[in-house]
Amino acid sequence: MKIRSLVLASAIAVLSTLVPGTASAGSNPDPGPVLTVDLAALDHALTCTTDLHDSTRDPVLLAPAFATDQQSFGWNYLQSLPAAGIPVCSLSLPDEGYGDLQIAAQYVVHAVRTMAADSGRQVVMMGHQHGPLDELWALTFWPDLPALVSDVISLATPYNGTDSARSGCDDSQECPPANWQIATGSNFLTALAARPLPDGPSYTSIYTKFDQLIYPQPRASSLAGAANIAVQDVCPLRPVEHFSILGDNVAFHLVLDALDHDGPAVRERIANDLCFTTTMPNLRYDARAAITGLKYLAQVPGHLIFDSVTAEPELASYAQ
Repeated sequence: MKIRSLVLASAIAVLSTLVPGTASAGSNPDPGPVLTVDLAALDHALTCTTDLHDSTRDPVLLAPAFATDQQSFGWNYLQSLPAAGIPVCSLSLPDEGYGDLQIAAQYVVHAVRTMAADSGRQVVMMGHQHGPLDELWALTFWPDLPALVSDVISLATPYNGTDSARSGCDDSQECPPANWQIATGSNFLTALAARPLPDGPSYTSIYTKFDQLIYPQPRASSLAGAANIAVQDVCPLRPVEHFSILGDNVAFHLVLDALDHDGPAVRERIANDLCFTTTMPNLRYDARAAITGLKYLAQVPGHLIFDSVTAEPELASYAQ
């Protein structure tokens, strides 16, 4: 179901009465930078399960990277979280995550405000690779968002950059904007690191020591102030890489642990017998999932050819 936009003034009124910890309308924080993306585009990018309005649990916002929401999550968390009774919304960006992450963050801002207003609850931010960077940027630079978010849960996210992106851009002198921004030492990541982690939400960074794209680990995925947990902390030598973490059973139970408890995930609460099961429940391996995977592979060359730029996008004025 596509969630349509709500009038902002009405949303503020609803949030002030329904969302725990939200300030009254008269004392709401500065809403932050004006959203420059067209409202229709912001609406169109967000898809939610039909139980959002009657939710008894905090809904989860899934943010993909270098892919659509279906390509990243259609075969895993968009199946498994609703099966566990957890409402889910997902973002699918027009540029499929290859563009400026500062623009992608505007979609996150609109999604969180819309979800919180419609559910009357706080929102869980979750994603894969640089999807959580879009979310953390939104959380950092839009002051009203931290009160609307209960948890931030990331899978294989380069909070400190990845050396693979840096070498690729430096060698060719051209990369899509997002590649420049997730590279080790980028201006985007430096601006994020210069700000304190927003108070309010709990933070869980789940990663694999065998990530072939986000490295070196654990440095790349370690977020100061978060619970940083490798799947190999639970099951030593578990053969999980950058993409298979999306369907891994240990990673899934770390996600559930964060969702089911106040605060971040705790490794000691995860049973060691999970090591004997490879995949999370409710995975979908069928012809539709295979076609989705093929579409993902087909789109990559076009983005690398037509979306590449010679330098990292300039930081927005609010982040300088």
